[in-house]
Amino acid sequence: MNKNNSLLTRLFSHNIVLLILSFLLAFTIWFIINASSETDTNVTISGIPITIELSDSAEKDGLQVFNADDLTASVEVTGNRVTVGSLTSSDIQIVANQTGSIITPGTYTLPLSAKKSGLKTNYNIVSSVTPSTVTVYVDRLSEVDFDIENRLSVQLADSNHYASTSLSQNSVKVSGPETQVSQISNVVVFDSISADSDDTKTVQERIIYIDSDGNELELPLVTADAETVEATISVLPIKTVKLTVDSSSAPRDVPEITISPETVKIAGPQSVIDEIGNELSVGILDFSKLKDDNNKISYDISLPTGCKVVSGDASATVSVDLSSYSKATVTCKLSSRIDATKYSVDFNVDTVAITVYGPDELINSISSSDITVIADFTDLLSDVTNTNAVSLSVPLTVKLSSEYSSCWVYGSYSASVNVSMK
Repeated sequence: MNKNNSLLTRLFSHNIVLLILSFLLAFTIWFIINASSETDTNVTISGIPITIELSDSAEKDGLQVFNADDLTASVEVTGNRVTVGSLTSSDIQIVANQTGSIITPGTYTLPLSAKKSGLKTNYNIVSSVTPSTVTVYVDRLSEVDFDIENRLSVQLADSNHYASTSLSQNSVKVSGPETQVSQISNVVVFDSISADSDDTKTVQERIIYIDSDGNELELPLVTADAETVEATISVLPIKTVKLTVDSSSAPRDVPEITISPETVKIAGPQSVIDEIGNELSVGILDFSKLKDDNNKISYDISLPTGCKVVSGDASATVSVDLSSYSKATVTCKLSSRIDATKYSVDFNVDTVAITVYGPDELINSISSSDITVIADFTDLLSDVTNTNAVSLSVPLTVKLSSEYSSCWVYGSYSASVNVSMK
């Protein structure tokens, strides 16, 4: 027996093989019949993007459609079953009509129509577009940078700790329809967060748009370069310290000095606030700034990096009791600290009025002989040459004689002088 005939006999003797061959033959016949059939089939094509084209004048005016990205529609087509079965949303274009009426920002309802746009043309569009109209929002694009306002509050287990919060970024660029962006008054992060003592953690916080009345805005067409920010919460121990001022340069028998506030609460890493101790100096008390109608000096409280005043403003006021002090204004001659063998000095004025404050019983007796006024030319003579006379503003150093050590000179002084080489 022929071996090939024997192989075919064995193949056709299996039911599974016969079943597969029968299915392939039936599918081929069905495909040929449907492909050559003159009976049309109706199919609905869905998810077709809507094309919205504004007029040239509207585009030149900066107008654009803000909600066009997700707008789709559907349409029913009829034709050969194979043809319509292969159609996709890219084969049909749905167009918004009457866009010429769009000349100002606003909401517009536009009728829709459909047309063929692909290479396949042997089918017909048999129904109107569903939906028949589309509503679009038209406006000009606005982009504004906003500072992010930190309104986070941290709930702690005890009052011996302080929580500081910081944001991963301090500003955000907001984009969207001009009409909606203009409603934004503030951009904030707002939340109440629980934290344990000596804890540090980060959380993601949603950026919120607030109007001028403090209400949250829902603006789905507005976007930002960040929708959330990372907030870092650090919990630090609190310590109370007494404020002091350096009065080492004060006159003898210094008047009564008070500091307000007397103490402040500071928060910071434990190792840092331990180094500060129990007292904190706000700075040096400069008596040259004190007079009878201005006996207070304000200081910013300076702290190491990572520390913060948590009991109020980071400033203090030093007050000096001048109730028993008076002033005297004394006219004094000028003298120079300069090499007189090398330089000639010509002051614009020979005298200067010096204001001195001191105890009532002492200040009335002071005279010009008790005050030395020296023009200090140190580091000011580099431009003086044999051919050049130089005009200088020279600082004046004022000193009081020892018997007036309970007094001080108010203000700072200078003199105009011409200097030349001899």
